[in-house]
Amino acid sequence: MLYACEGTKARTDKRYSRLIYSIELTNSNPKIIKVFRLFLDKVIKIDKSRIKGELFYYPDLDEKKLIKFGAKISAIPPSQFNKSICLKAKNGRFKANPFGTFKIRYSCKNDFLKLQDIIDNIWRDAGVV
Repeated sequence: MLYACEGTKARTDKRYSRLIYSIELTNSNPKIIKVFRLFLDKVIKIDKSRIKGELFYYPDLDEKKLIKFGAKISAIPPSQFNKSICLKAKNGRFKANPFGTFKIRYSCKNDFLKLQDIIDNIWRDAGVV
């Protein structure tokens, strides 16, 4: 259900007019990142060599420490991280998460469709569809 609420949906790549079947979840809560990664490993049974991590952070945070932390909670080696994105300075009233925001990205059409089937079955069993 985390993915149904927080994850990306199939979308069109406007450059090539084709669908992108990428499982992506972005969140700033380390527990959510950790449990979603466990779900990918144990339920979806992903190919671990295809998973990527990506970090979004503000300039006042230490990127290297955040990458180390993100690697630990996500079980994704830093060598499989995409380039981090440093966001513009934050609004003075806003207190940013000290861990930054982390994205798990996994691209595999078959596994994307497998996850969609799981979600569809949950909705059906709940009587929503």
